[in-house]
Amino acid sequence: MGRPFLIITLLVAAILVTGCTAAPRSSYDYEVHPTTAAAAPALITDYRDPLPPEEDDGSLPLGEIVMFRDANEENEISLKVVSSIDRGGYEPAGEPIRITAPQGWRYLFVHVVVTHRGHRGDGYQTTIYAPPAQQFSLVGNGRTYYPVSAEADHLTNIGEVYRGNVWVDRNGKYEGYIVYQVPESVVDSCAVVVADIVGLKNRYGRDYYNFRKYDRNPAWRL
Repeated sequence: MGRPFLIITLLVAAILVTGCTAAPRSSYDYEVHPTTAAAAPALITDYRDPLPPEEDDGSLPLGEIVMFRDANEENEISLKVVSSIDRGGYEPAGEPIRITAPQGWRYLFVHVVVTHRGHRGDGYQTTIYAPPAQQFSLVGNGRTYYPVSAEADHLTNIGEVYRGNVWVDRNGKYEGYIVYQVPESVVDSCAVVVADIVGLKNRYGRDYYNFRKYDRNPAWRL
């Protein structure tokens, strides 16, 4: 009985030693071939334009004036959005036609005023630049809208069309209505008009304006 017992003991010890020295399972193989697959990401079915930072509680009420100066700080400028009206269509003055919005849409007419508040420097530049209409975007219900081209300088029962991109003499004023075509739901959505003028540059790459109090584009809530 002594010899068989000794043989069995030696066999058990050999098995234990072999198991301890075997190569461990590769962690690399385990990570490359996981046992459970990750769930696929959900599809985005409703894309909405991101709202600009201007559309928040810091937006200005209608009629609020924004004051700034030109790049050389020689001329003082004021800008404001005065009012807005909506119509189903409009008529170019002196023309026997009427432009009608598509079904479910309206035209919004936003009154903008740029004023030269005076020359404050010693230089000879005494005019200010009224920004183009395309620098004014309208944000409502998560979408951004840009001005449409009204083929007229004056609209019957509305007023002059604001086009901008003009120079205003000292103590002068430039104003008019910017035309937007928007869905009916935007009309009463507390939309915001944003003036994209901070950092606006001329064709030579120079700033038109110098903002000392504003680090973002001013916006007015309709």
